[in-house]
Amino acid sequence: MAPIKILVCGSVDGHFSKFFKRIASINKKNGPFEMVLCVGNFFSANPQCVENWKQFLLSKTKVEIPVYILGPTLKQHEVFYSKEKLKDGEELFENILYLGKKGVFTTASGLTLAYLSGIEQSNNSLQADVSSLNDQLIRDDKFIGVDILITSSWPQGVNKYTKSSLSSGNESPSISFLASSLKPRYHFSSHIEKFFERQPYRNHKVLRGSLQHVSRFIALAPSFNDTNEKSIYAFSIEPLSCISRDELIKQPPDTTEFPYDDIKLSTIENQKKEQFFFREDNKRKGDQKSQEQHKVPKGPPTLTSDCWFCLGSKDVEKHLVVSVGESTYMAVAKGAINDDHLLILPISHHNSTVVLPGDVRLELEKYKEGLRKMFNAEQKSLISFERNFYTQHLQLQVIGIPLDLCSEVKDTFLDLGQSVGMDFIEIPKEKDLSEMVAVTTPYFLVELSTGERLLHKVKGRMPLQFGREALTSPSLLNLPDRIDWKQCKLSVEEESKCANNLRKRFQPYDFNFD
Repeated sequence: MAPIKILVCGSVDGHFSKFFKRIASINKKNGPFEMVLCVGNFFSANPQCVENWKQFLLSKTKVEIPVYILGPTLKQHEVFYSKEKLKDGEELFENILYLGKKGVFTTASGLTLAYLSGIEQSNNSLQADVSSLNDQLIRDDKFIGVDILITSSWPQGVNKYTKSSLSSGNESPSISFLASSLKPRYHFSSHIEKFFERQPYRNHKVLRGSLQHVSRFIALAPSFNDTNEKSIYAFSIEPLSCISRDELIKQPPDTTEFPYDDIKLSTIENQKKEQFFFREDNKRKGDQKSQEQHKVPKGPPTLTSDCWFCLGSKDVEKHLVVSVGESTYMAVAKGAINDDHLLILPISHHNSTVVLPGDVRLELEKYKEGLRKMFNAEQKSLISFERNFYTQHLQLQVIGIPLDLCSEVKDTFLDLGQSVGMDFIEIPKEKDLSEMVAVTTPYFLVELSTGERLLHKVKGRMPLQFGREALTSPSLLNLPDRIDWKQCKLSVEEESKCANNLRKRFQPYDFNFD
């Protein structure tokens, strides 16, 4: 395939109109480019930025290329992001997409892009985010690296084996560890007044391992800086999945040794200490079941302290919980479509069905079977869907619909999908989802009452409320005012009442009471 052309920029700092004029000009002269990646601050801490953004939204400027931005690095930036989507990402304006706090997705052309927002501080969760993102990818035995990694912070020690003494002032050992694990072919960052392009470095030891591809680290200066430092970087790349191994492992003459060895070893030692104290603490509790569960665990999933859906998180809304199993739980959907709308979620941090361990998937299916029996007794059928796109924690959405509407569900999803450019394939009964999509592939999956499964592999964009829009359409539940969950939110008292009601309805079918 032909190489893909990409633009990367440093901080925009609220100069929206000037920035998009520049991008349009570059695209016209040297494009077309597939995307723009902003690795600095898209917004500014200057109070005037709020007004600038309002004016930009009203201007209806046409953004011709998808622009992907990272999250806030300052408290003042958070006003530009909706609180509900600060972790998962959202489309802020047509073709301006906030990626989210952390994650990875595969573009329509096959590029794998990993991203991590935020600056490492003593009181934030960057280390946990790094661990979660790292675990998400390296579980795949076929993983050899990502095409692109973008981070708000610089990796600590990136200057090793170079003559440069540049520093961003926010170097992070956690980012160094992430870069060493993900082996990005290109790693971009910003948050410095100067442009910096490091020589490529090896991801293997000379004569001590098989050849691997090199990594390049590049930092961009802010847009419209006073010293004319380079703030936009254009390059072409072929996806890892398409390039030959001989081409991939070529070593440029100026390639240096791997710069993060010391930091990687230090990080691993710290993790071992944390795991040791975690296990010792479990032993002291004297809970036999807990001791059995934590005997030398093999890469346990990360419990992310700030994830809204990890049951151990301080942010989880426990009044919504209907039932708790060993590895999964069930809760009322926030902004539910109707009284039969629930979520089934893993207790630990897993981002999609594809990466779920076998025991977790088995329990998830038990919850579905229990709900299926409950809905059948109420003359309803179960429909479920999963959107593995702009989400950090798996949320299997389950809803009961009247039996007489079941025959309309398949055509409704297919027709609506066609109208928004989403093509579906039917997964054969004998195929597992993991055989149809890679770990890094974003997707939308709907399972019908007949057991049929319709899969859409996301290529670039999809409407985030697609599942709700299909179910609330005139041919099904005919509830057009309930497409957006944010417009359907109830008070805590009302939500608690819904959860109590569902708890009573579901108890006869809850396997936890067997």
